[in-house]
Amino acid sequence: MTLAQLNYFVKVAENGHLTQTAKELLIAQPSLTQAIRKLEEELGFLLFEKKGRALFLTKEGKEFLPYAKEVVEASKKAEQTKKHIYQRYTGNIRFAYTRPMPPNYIPNLLREFFKINKKINIESYSAATAVILNDLKEDKIDFGFCSGGKEDPEIQMIPLMEYPIKLVVNQKDPLCENKQLHPSDLMREPGISYTEGSAMDREIQRFFKEQGITPDIHYRTSSEEIQNFVVCGLGWAFIAQNGTPMMSGLKIIEMSEMRLKRVTYLAMRKDRELSKNAQKFLDFVLSYNEKFL
Repeated sequence: MTLAQLNYFVKVAENGHLTQTAKELLIAQPSLTQAIRKLEEELGFLLFEKKGRALFLTKEGKEFLPYAKEVVEASKKAEQTKKHIYQRYTGNIRFAYTRPMPPNYIPNLLREFFKINKKINIESYSAATAVILNDLKEDKIDFGFCSGGKEDPEIQMIPLMEYPIKLVVNQKDPLCENKQLHPSDLMREPGISYTEGSAMDREIQRFFKEQGITPDIHYRTSSEEIQNFVVCGLGWAFIAQNGTPMMSGLKIIEMSEMRLKRVTYLAMRKDRELSKNAQKFLDFVLSYNEKFL
């Protein structure tokens, strides 16, 4: 009885179909069928019975399934632990970051870090804040550069930098004719916001609630695309002024009531024991970011 056979059995039991399971596992159907048959031979009883094209667990199969699942899950946990131990003792550093970040922030940070730490390997990728926090919990990464999410007792959030959020409109937008804007003026024109539930969207919705207004949000998009939407005349938007150059055709309009700021945090697990190299990276990041606060 092998781990592969048990994994195949669990997958077929969940799908109830050999062909679909073979596609998911990227193996030939005859190979999958043979693996199940060999497992049945070793066990001494049938695991499935066929009704039409579908497979159903026998009473013996139903009784055996929980034990097979337990072994498969234990194997997955062992693999995750292996990766965690490997990263801890090899000194590799893995982190993820949200967009948008200030221009060249990550490359500049790494360039300065490598000047004094030449033999440390680093892997990074961009993702949404929710994904980053989940990856931290699953020990896939050591650190996350992200916006603030809901308070989590497992995650420590260290503020690194903050920058103002401003109202941005197309230069041809009628709102540009006003010398001074009040939040209620936003009700006259359609608006653009971010993905619902994202950190920026939550901040903006909080502002609307404080001002007692409910603007017409026609579109939602990512932070990378929102300037394009405003340039095309689809509406006004609130955009974090993090040093990223504004696209041609846009205008920032000051609004005295608008005091929102976007904060980028360094996120890490509270119970995570850092490797020596990860601790070096943490100390360097905190020192490097003193100029941003």
